[in-house]
Amino acid sequence: MPPTGAPDDLAYATALAAACRRIWAAPDAAALWRTVVDEALALIAADGAAVVSYTERFWQTLAVRPSDAASGDSAAAEVIETLFGQGLLQQPSPNDDPAKVASWDAPGERAVLVARIDGSPRQPLRLVWYATGPASLSPYAEMAEAIADHAGVALKATVERDNLTRAMAARHRVGLAQGILMIRRQLTADQAFALLKRESQNTHVKLRTIAQT
Repeated sequence: MPPTGAPDDLAYATALAAACRRIWAAPDAAALWRTVVDEALALIAADGAAVVSYTERFWQTLAVRPSDAASGDSAAAEVIETLFGQGLLQQPSPNDDPAKVASWDAPGERAVLVARIDGSPRQPLRLVWYATGPASLSPYAEMAEAIADHAGVALKATVERDNLTRAMAARHRVGLAQGILMIRRQLTADQAFALLKRESQNTHVKLRTIAQT
């Protein structure tokens, strides 16, 4: 059922802390968005929630989860269309100062609560809650902002962790390629690396790809 009142401060803080631990434990971006949506619905018991983005003139749903009260994700698709029409999915210009959270409760229509997720400058991200029946989500704006803030920080950490993992894997491949060249061509480590680097520059292929080959 949709929420009907503002959360208790202590219960909210305890639940948010537990949710954040689970969000931060997500191993990659895909799992992160699924966890964010699950935790978003656990903290704000709307009919459904989604993480959506707007990129290159089209919108996409990164994760969506209707609650047990919803029959499917068609409601989520309608909400995304509404967000697009309201201009809440496009990347704001540098001169804009958009609100972190937006909500509207149309009598007899769907109530929507939207929070901006920072952390991906190239891809506008929004965390959305919606209620398919008469309800008000606006009392939960502060909670929505807190969840979105933690999701943004977790996203940055996930991206940095993925980049580090890829860099370590690439370095390992380059090291193996150096070793092979040193043994087969009787080269020093510096000579082997210089050979790999020269091949990369001549072919305009990334060093890690040359090493893998």
